[in-house]
Amino acid sequence: MPMLKYLVIYASETGNTKKVAEEIYKALPSKKDDKAIVDVRTWNGSLDAENYFIGFWANRGSCSLEIIDILSSLHNRNVAVFGTCGMGNTDSYYSGLAQNATAWLSESNNFLGSYFCQGRMQESIRDKYESYRGKCDDAKIDAMLKIYDSALSHPNREDFQKARYFVDRCVKKAENLVTA
Repeated sequence: MPMLKYLVIYASETGNTKKVAEEIYKALPSKKDDKAIVDVRTWNGSLDAENYFIGFWANRGSCSLEIIDILSSLHNRNVAVFGTCGMGNTDSYYSGLAQNATAWLSESNNFLGSYFCQGRMQESIRDKYESYRGKCDDAKIDAMLKIYDSALSHPNREDFQKARYFVDRCVKKAENLVTA
């Protein structure tokens, strides 16, 4: 199989990261036969590309072992990471997610950048927070519930617009690496 120009690989537990991955795939400037999108659970390693967009849902500040395996297997490629998280909706948290994921990349790769946004969480998480009332600081519980509630509408149109902008930046960076 010939090498693709772009490959989007993602892990999505609740569907949030899949939605962002699909938006990234659509935003890539390549023809359909020069790009692909793959759920990590169906990944068999048969595809290869010059440029990888690897997405994951944040779990305790990191990515899954499946994503770590892919990141650590890449050499001499251009790689961008993206994802969603329910909590930690701050630039510093997003920066930490990117740092934790890219720690698995070989130095032979070119890191193109990262994009993260908030994602809707399962109802069971809200129930868990509510169950802590009276056992923990209720002000903390209220803060967690506020974050949970704000995540219900994500990823949204603005998140998708930012994902497309992220793709544009990464594509330009990759093109500049080729001409440099």
